[in-house]
This record gives sequence, C-alpha cells and structure tokens, in this order.
Amino acid sequence: MSDKPENDSSSLPVRFWGLNPLFWTHIKLFVKEVQSLKEYTGYKGKLTEQGHSMVNVDLDDGSGTISCCKWHSQDLNTGQESYDLDPEKDPNAEVLFWLEAVNLGNTVYKEPFTPSLKDFQTENSSVSKETELKKAILTHIKENKIVTFQFQTLCFEPDIQQLAREAAKQKCTSEEEAKIWNDSHEAKKVIRHIIKDLEKDGLVYLKDSRRDLYQVISHEHNLGSAILKAMSKIAEPSGFSISKWAIIDVLHSSNKFQHVTMKQVEESLDKLLQNSDVYKQSENEYCLV
Repeated sequence: MSDKPENDSSSLPVRFWGLNPLFWTHIKLFVKEVQSLKEYTGYKGKLTEQGHSMVNVDLDDGSGTISCCKWHSQDLNTGQESYDLDPEKDPNAEVLFWLEAVNLGNTVYKEPFTPSLKDFQTENSSVSKETELKKAILTHIKENKIVTFQFQTLCFEPDIQQLAREAAKQKCTSEEEAKIWNDSHEAKKVIRHIIKDLEKDGLVYLKDSRRDLYQVISHEHNLGSAILKAMSKIAEPSGFSISKWAIIDVLHSSNKFQHVTMKQVEESLDKLLQNSDVYKQSENEYCLV
C-alpha cells in the first residue's frame, strides 16, 4: 500500500495507522476540538489530530454526549451510511466525560505516536533479512553440492555471516539496543534459528549433535533411496501397489526423514518414475519395477 499525500507532514504514514492503539479506540473530544480536525487527503472519513489517525469519536456538543461511530453498510450496492446517535442523559456521566476528555487531551492525544525501530524496519523491508539469509544458505548448499556441513563452518562463510549480522540488527527494538549488541554472538543465533527452520522444513537433519554436524536431505543424496527402501518394506507382505501416504508414514518413522514434506516425496517419486525405478498404478499409487 503506497502512502498518499497527507495534510500534515508530521502525520503517521498510512501503512502505520494500525500500529497506533488510538486508531482502534473511541476518541473523546469537544465540539471545539472537532473543528480543528483534518481529513486525510484521499481517505474519506479518516481524520487526524496531533498526528493521530482516527475514525471513531465520542463528541460533547454542549447538550449531551453523542457516540459518533461511523460505519458503512456491508451491502455495497445500496451506498447507504448509518449513524448511531445516543445522547447522554445522566449529568454525572457527562461530567465524567468532560474530565476524561480534558485529561486524555493533555496526557495522550497531544503525545505523537512513534512506532518502535523494529516496527519501521519490519514494515519498510519487503523481504526480511532472515528470509534473505535462508535463501543464501540454501543457495550455498546447492551451488557447492554440499552433502554434510558443520554449523561452525557455515557461520564462517563471509556472505552468510554478513547477512546474519544484518538480520540480527534488524531484530533490535530500539536504537540503544542496536548499539550494545554483540554482532558475532547474535549472528550465530540467527543462523542457528534458520538451520532449525530448515530442519522443520525437512531439508536438513542433525546427524551428529556432538560435532554439530548436519546432513542435507535431497533426492540425490538420500531421499530417493529411502523411498525405494520404504516401498520395498511396504510391498513385501502384499506385493500390491503402494500409496504415497504409506511411503511418507514410513519415512516419518525415522529421525532422519521425520520432517520430510509430501511435496518432497512427490518430487522424488517423479524422478524415480523418470529413471524407471518405479511405475504409476494410479494417481496416488506406485509400484516397484
């Protein structure tokens, strides 16, 4: 969503409106204050005051409190607008409203809303550094035809190390936190998190925890042969065709392939079909050659 020109240069960009709690609450105002409200250019019904965006207002017009909650009909064909007007008849409630309106105006509404550094970084980055890092690690594995790797070795790769530092810094929630962070330690934490994600995605598994050694899961390295072995195990008693769900159940029973996805199994089965290692009995059934 692109930002349209705004009436007040100090106003929060449109894409950040939802971060401001006041955007979701009823604002208590006097009639005099309503006169100072400005409507956002290009956003009918969206008002701004002191840099805050608002759509719901409780109004005191001097004769009673009126709830001015505006909404649009869900039936877009009618084009009708409805207003719920509810005058306050209890004088005590109205006096309380006056006190609350004055207090909120002095303590809340006049304070500009400034999202944290983390909010801006997340919204302004179309692709997070962690996503870039994950892609970089997968590319590194593929281009170098890596079968096994140690975590520490991966951390020393210059490109991966740099992206990990940037991803770690992106997680900082304040300028002060960004100044005191330990880039090397935090970068390793981010890389560790990515590797854990790759484990959950069924792309790598921890082969040796003592050495922090990981093995890559792919059709060529191990998945293809594991599928053939699983099919042999399933087919022995019956000799009938084998469903892809039965295959993945056998794979998930092992520590190595417990997170392998159906998509990976299907892609591997396609390659086995091309190599004439298996043939298709039906849409989801396979047989060994």
